[in-house]
Amino acid sequence: MSLYVLELALGLLFTASLVGLASGKRAYYVTLVSSVFLFASAVEGLNGLSGEIIPFLPTTVRIDSLSALFLLVTAFITFTLSLYLLSYEVKGDERFLAMATNMALLSAVAFLSTNNIERLTLFYELFAVFTAVMVLASETRGSRKATWRYLVLTQAFGIIPLLIATGLAYGAVGSLHHLTFHGLRENLGNLAVSPAFLLVLFLSASLVRSGAFPFHVWVPRVYRSLPSPFIPVFLLGEALGVYMLLRVAHFVLPSGEALGYAVAFIGTVTAFATLYSFKEIRLKRKFAYHSVMDVGIAYFALGSSLVLQGTFLGTVALLGALLHVLYQVLYKSSLFFGLGAIEHYGEEPNICSMRKLLKGHVIALLMSLSVFSMAGIPPLSAFVSKWLIYTASMGTTNVLLWLMVVTIAFLGIFPLASIIQVRRINRLICKREVERDEVPFAIRTVTGIVSLASFLVAVFPFILLPWLTGSLEELGYPLPETPSQLFLGSPGSLIALVTLVAMAVIGWRIGKMPTERVSELLLIFYNMGDILRFTADYFLSLGKGFYLQRVLPIIKVVPKHELPLIKDYDDALDYPVRHLDEAMFMPLIRAVERLARWGRSRNLDMNALISGFAIAMAVLIVLLGVFA
Repeated sequence: MSLYVLELALGLLFTASLVGLASGKRAYYVTLVSSVFLFASAVEGLNGLSGEIIPFLPTTVRIDSLSALFLLVTAFITFTLSLYLLSYEVKGDERFLAMATNMALLSAVAFLSTNNIERLTLFYELFAVFTAVMVLASETRGSRKATWRYLVLTQAFGIIPLLIATGLAYGAVGSLHHLTFHGLRENLGNLAVSPAFLLVLFLSASLVRSGAFPFHVWVPRVYRSLPSPFIPVFLLGEALGVYMLLRVAHFVLPSGEALGYAVAFIGTVTAFATLYSFKEIRLKRKFAYHSVMDVGIAYFALGSSLVLQGTFLGTVALLGALLHVLYQVLYKSSLFFGLGAIEHYGEEPNICSMRKLLKGHVIALLMSLSVFSMAGIPPLSAFVSKWLIYTASMGTTNVLLWLMVVTIAFLGIFPLASIIQVRRINRLICKREVERDEVPFAIRTVTGIVSLASFLVAVFPFILLPWLTGSLEELGYPLPETPSQLFLGSPGSLIALVTLVAMAVIGWRIGKMPTERVSELLLIFYNMGDILRFTADYFLSLGKGFYLQRVLPIIKVVPKHELPLIKDYDDALDYPVRHLDEAMFMPLIRAVERLARWGRSRNLDMNALISGFAIAMAVLIVLLGVFA
């Protein structure tokens, strides 16, 4: 009967997608009904749920406490999103948006429910495709480019590594039907490669899905192009990425400290996105960068849990990662629902357009709860999860973890500073008085429900504690018996608490500084892109000069008195080859030259340069592995 309820929820989501193609907004009535059955499946899954569903596409299902927790949040977002969209005026192709949204939610539910690796890969791909359709159907400026970038990243660094991992796992297990997480764990000895290679493949797919470094570049572009109320679907996708890596690294494949340090470092670098958020004035992009930062903190916590695996502090870090990724889905959804109220009136969400929304005191209060939750103000959501994350690392003598957690703590200054900055700028430049527009009741209600849910699960963490500890019982890790043991059971908890309060105070003061002074503090960071570009130009010019002056006379018949006349590679083509075949390497030289010219024509920032370098290195490593 429980599996029938899950099948019914999936069937209703599929029906809603068909209804959406026919009549657009009416599809969300069916989506609303499906969310009720999703809630029931999540609650049943707390006690364990397994079997096979979808007769025409046989899919094995195993819902434990961990997947049930993510499924519960998915059901909640499905419920609130469907209520919200019934009153929201969509600016885009309403029919395709309704179809793609329901299919993306269906893919997310199936992704969380299945324990078959081949089906997991299928639903990962379906989620990527239908979320891309959502962006394309929004028909906003830049939506086509955002869709293209998003698809390229999810396919090249998401689905392709997953397909390779699925093929390797199938080779070890020998049967698609038994190609489950449990089956892979029992047949690790039959793997043709090291389990570490599989971990790297799953890590790549997880990072792309979550929008973490170095694949985070799609997040601000997609969030800017998509209508705000639909962004919670992508927030669920970010949680799916963390869930997949957590599931594989802790429950399936043997993972050691090396992977833990790598994941923690990636998370730390990802958290630097908050600095870009600080200088951003467009609200959707600002919150998009905050979302990237939150994902980075979750990955840092997940990496810390792998380094401290098997200890109580490792459990604390893992619980902190779970809480942080789930909290951020809730309070970020509330924020984007609030921004959707501005878009409902046909305005672009910015610092000044918020005045029209904030005239309504109740919705202003509700959004403030979510905003300060994101900033880590005690005792709200991000404060609670960061307390656990900081406690785990600060309770050790591990120097590397200390360096990374101090960096994370420093970066934690800027979310609050950014909020105070927005408030100050609003008062300075938005002098025009605005009339209070009446926000539709459903929009106000949904924004309030999500904000209050985020508030309650943070202030009363014992609500989720049984789910959290139950999800880790299978691992045999030491588990806290009470919330007080979880939050105060380590010597590092007091240091973490003091750090969080101190960072909040500093963030408040920085937010009150004039923008010019804060920009001076971050000048080195923001100028890093120019520094890297000028450095690259310098070394390229040295290489070019060395080639023309030293290498060219060896491979070309060039009279000595004509050598100073050769200023570029094109000039060298006029001279005959002496000994070597120029055709072997000249195309490469021309490609480098064109790349240098392209770089000089664009003012690339550090974010783009580092991301491009990381992608190039990844491609080079893959090629070297293939040819080796």
